[in-house]
Amino acid sequence: MARWAEFENSGIFYAATELEARACESSPVVVMGGGNSAGQAAVFLASRGALVTLVIRGSDLAAGMSQYLLDRVLAHRRIDVRTNTEIVELHGGTRLQAVTLVKRGDPAREELACSGLFSFIGADPATEWLTQVDRDQAGFITTGEQMSGDALACFAQAAGPRPLPLESSQPGVFAVGDVRLGSMKRVAAAVGEGATVVASIHQALASEPRATV
Repeated sequence: MARWAEFENSGIFYAATELEARACESSPVVVMGGGNSAGQAAVFLASRGALVTLVIRGSDLAAGMSQYLLDRVLAHRRIDVRTNTEIVELHGGTRLQAVTLVKRGDPAREELACSGLFSFIGADPATEWLTQVDRDQAGFITTGEQMSGDALACFAQAAGPRPLPLESSQPGVFAVGDVRLGSMKRVAAAVGEGATVVASIHQALASEPRATV
């Protein structure tokens, strides 16, 4: 989308923490996404006084959001849900000030004031350079039993029948955080995985030599 990179440091966010809530308090914001992360962000921002528009491309918010959270989103007076809707333009000077919405099947374009755009629609892992480890179709690194059958077979030949916790298909190479398939995609979770994998690294170093990363 045009101007996306321009506003990444001045209005586009990928997390909804206390810091962002303070910056957007009592202001109109837009949350993109239909999963639990988007729902949690919408409820949190709305509880801090922001006027939240939750935008999803699909027609059914329940398809990707837990019922308990969906109920909170729909009941909150500061959250406006827009289904079958996409953001097609970003507007502003040095900071994001508005977005243009288009509803599927409707040629009309709506410009909506927006001081903060929160994106919770997934991410592309920057793992293209990791050509020697098993990844899923989206590029996320598989670990343990998540590996494909061929990757597990190759691992068994090189290092033993079972990979260590959070070990990739390349013996001695471990994956934690956002790049790992099935991770929580949260900083706290990534830090926890990093601490957990230290024990696996020591175990790997104590066994047959492996190139640990």
